Amino acid sequence: MILVHGLLGSCANMGELARGLSRRFEVLAVDLRNHGRSFHAPDMTYPIMAKDLAGFMDDIKLDSAAVAGHSMGGKCAMQLAMDYPEKVAGLAVLDMAPRAYEPIWTSYVRVLLDLDLSQIVRREQAERALADAVPDQVFRGFLLQNLKRASDGRFFWRSDLRAILAAMPDISAPVTGEPYPGPGLFIRGGGSDFVSDRDWEDIKALFPAADLKTISRAGHLVHLEHPDLITELLTDFFGYSSGLSRGPDE
Repeated sequence: MILVHGLLGSCANMGELARGLSRRFEVLAVDLRNHGRSFHAPDMTYPIMAKDLAGFMDDIKLDSAAVAGHSMGGKCAMQLAMDYPEKVAGLAVLDMAPRAYEPIWTSYVRVLLDLDLSQIVRREQAERALADAVPDQVFRGFLLQNLKRASDGRFFWRSDLRAILAAMPDISAPVTGEPYPGPGLFIRGGGSDFVSDRDWEDIKALFPAADLKTISRAGHLVHLEHPDLITELLTDFFGYSSGLSRGPDE
């Protein structure tokens, strides 16, 4: 199974999920371009990132895999399934629809870029500096996972924030392609507005065999808020033994 993180995330954000799923599957969590330990590059369209994932699979001689992605990573997983259906044995998407979105995270990228890292000597300083702009502590901690310390003690952003900012129109764009006929599962947070009931028609048009599950009292970071439940759902689904009902449900 391949796990794909979301915007400003990394494979580390999928760590708890990976540990739970590894009881049943061989799990590989990847860093997308401009994120984590992966390479930096100016282009971030979904066809290009899907090609990155397909190339990764070729490099490790993996013919096909179950693929699960969150948010932007969910769109990458969708695009991979449509462009390379033979490589995707099953698709799971966490709190993301295939449609276009407003670039609402642009402001967060700019907040990170505006932080004067030359004045930061302790991580706690960065957290305090971001508290007003990012009041949610969980989300602030999520963003600050991008902050790393070099061997000389100075802090730096490991993700290529400027490339991500420039690519925001592509990141916000919809995914397009031929429908993926394989099994699919879309999981949304009941407290998130990223996947609405209206999105179900578009999801079914591109992923006709998909099911939709709603996790009550969960937000956009559904896999971080409820890792055990998401692990259980994915284990059941990719084991082809789930009893998920079709269509939106609570």
